[in-house]
Parts: sequence; structure tokens; C-alpha cells
Amino acid sequence: FFNIVSFAHGEIAINLDDYKANQNQTSFVYAYDSNNELVEMAQLHGEENRIWVDFDKMPENLKNAFICLEDKRFKKHHGVDWLRTGFSAFNYIIPIKKAQGGGSTITQQLVKNLTNDKEVTVVRKFKEIERALNLEQHYSKDAILEAYLNTLYLGNGCYGVQTASETYFGKDVSELNLAECATLAVITKAPTTYNPLLNPESNKKRQELCLKYMLEEKAISKEEYEEAVNYKLVFTNS
Repeated sequence: FFNIVSFAHGEIAINLDDYKANQNQTSFVYAYDSNNELVEMAQLHGEENRIWVDFDKMPENLKNAFICLEDKRFKKHHGVDWLRTGFSAFNYIIPIKKAQGGGSTITQQLVKNLTNDKEVTVVRKFKEIERALNLEQHYSKDAILEAYLNTLYLGNGCYGVQTASETYFGKDVSELNLAECATLAVITKAPTTYNPLLNPESNKKRQELCLKYMLEEKAISKEEYEEAVNYKLVFTNS
């Protein structure tokens, strides 16, 4: 307990500003067209396609979709949801078949994404908890959620919601509607299983679950829920 408190209130363990500045991102090639206007000609990237998008450019429905699906108490806890952590630990010792979801918060998932440390050990989990608590001491919830939404893997080589929005819907992330936001949010749990291009039925089933959670958390209205559930998704694979 002393180690956790000391680490949490110590110096920054993970600097989000450094990560944002130094991460490998997709390069853009521009050229002047016949009207002498500068236009984008191509995007160049390796195996990882990354385009950072600022928090205020993301739709509220997108933010809420991830929160309601992945970490309902995100705005209330301080990096670790001790209730979920305790249940997850208990379920690890005495498995309960109907138990769903792990104990990791969005902050903990961000730590895992940035450190790339995915060992299934008690020591790794302990370090993850320390770093998550430390992260929330130095950064706002908005900054943490922005980093998470820009670093999580969403299948097809897409890292972050901007590249996923372009790949699956052929549009900027700011243009996504509610149904499309929920569709992206469900991918992160299992990027292949819930890939909307490879497994559209699995994605749709979980998308409706995400929308249900959003309705229960009063992030959307009943009318918005029904409209999103019945919206016919069009994928571009662009």
C-alpha cells in the first residue's frame, strides 16, 4: 500500500505529451492541382496506421460509446475501479461462467497500450495499477481519454479512431454518427472477432449491446437508440 501511494503521487511515470510528439504516425503527401490548390495525394504508413486527432474533434457519442462499454465509472474513479478489480480477482480464483469483462479501466488499458506490457502476471498487474493511479494524478480525464482513443488497436492496421473511421467508413472521425461510433467502440475487445468487415454479424450484435449500455447510462435518448439500432451501416474499406 505504501509503494502504491508513493508511486501514484511521485513523478510522472508515463509522459503523454512526449508520447504524442514522438510516436510513429502516418505521413501525408500533398501536391498542387490544376487550380493551384494544395490537395492530399497519398498517405504513407508501415504496418501501423496512426493519425492523432484532438479531443475536441471527436464526437461526444464516440467518447460515450467507449466509456459506457469499457468503463462506466471512468469519470468517477481515480485510475482503478477497485470494485471491478476485486471481482476480477475473485473470478480468477473461482471462475464464474456468466462473468463478463475484466477489471481494467480505460486508464489501465491506456497504460497497457503505451508500455506494450501484456504479460498475464500479478507483478505486471501491480505495475499497471501503480502507473494508472500515477497517470490520473498528472493528467485530466479528457487528456487520458484522448490518448486512449488515439492509441487503441481497431483492426486492419488501424491505431486510433481517426484511421479506423477513414478505413471503415471513408470519413473523418468528426463526421461519424451514433451508429458508426458504437460500431468502432466494440472492435477493441477483439479486433478480429468484432471486425465489421470480416464479421459484420458479431460486430452488429455487440454494437447493439453498446447502444443499450449508452441508453441505460442516459448518454442517449430512446429515440436516438432506436434510430441507431435500425441505421443501415455502409462500409467502405477505403
